[in-house]
Amino acid sequence: MASAPAGTGHLERTAAEPRDKSLNTVIVKQIDEINESIRLFRLEVPKDVPVIRFLPGQWLDLFPPSISKPGGFTLTSTPAQAASFVADSPPGYLELAVRKSPDNPAAAWLWQDPSSSILSSEIRVRVGGSFVWPPPAINVRSLRKVIFVAGGLGVNPLVSMLGAIAEKGDAHTHLEVKFLYSMKDPGGERETDKMLFLDRIANIFASEKVKGELKLFLTGGEEEKGVVSCNEVDVPFWGRRMNEGDVEAAVGEADKRFSVVYVCGVPDMTDGFVTRLTATEKGMGMGMETRRVLCEKWW
Repeated sequence: MASAPAGTGHLERTAAEPRDKSLNTVIVKQIDEINESIRLFRLEVPKDVPVIRFLPGQWLDLFPPSISKPGGFTLTSTPAQAASFVADSPPGYLELAVRKSPDNPAAAWLWQDPSSSILSSEIRVRVGGSFVWPPPAINVRSLRKVIFVAGGLGVNPLVSMLGAIAEKGDAHTHLEVKFLYSMKDPGGERETDKMLFLDRIANIFASEKVKGELKLFLTGGEEEKGVVSCNEVDVPFWGRRMNEGDVEAAVGEADKRFSVVYVCGVPDMTDGFVTRLTATEKGMGMGMETRRVLCEKWW
């Protein structure tokens, strides 16, 4: 996704992106506060609504009541979780992680206090976006390795992709998955339940539903190396910024022709990693095919 001028809205930034034609109604069912700036929303899909189909990595145009323009929020759940396949099974749901943003009308509506005031509210949604798993124009069976590179809230589409791979573990036993995740060091006791999706990602790897490893980079704190414990799963961390060498090492020179890299974060980080991975000049990069390096930028 290309950058757009500062101050433009979600519709303007994503005007060239594919969008589903249909609008569906969902219900705000559950709200969890991850930390002081991020809330997790579960939107229930009513039984009488057709299955909301999407690919891991896509986002929603979200139309809260009385808001004229939609906000754009990435889906963090998997497509399978949106469906209710059996008549007496629980309803399907969509999940969103939304940062507090008073200047964004849709986000401000979701963040109104008390949060319980919007429970059971109906919201219209529409699926869109082209940053997806499986990668377009690449046969997944030909891949050896998938590398996810997440910066901050850029983890959102990648956690959906990782979850979808884990759900189909038997079909992806040939894949090695590397997940590089950079976030601001929360300091203190580093409570992992307040570190967005860290527990979920760590548990996926620990369950061996996905083969590979998770590496965590904590910025703005002490320059150190250690581990944080996620439900008895030790996750190694580095107290510094993730750099191009970290990403290159995760890909590996021998595997670059059989890998795909997904990068999602702030524009400067994303541009730097993508340029390094695809540069063909000797000594300037890895020379990966551009179709194997996929990115999305968030402002």
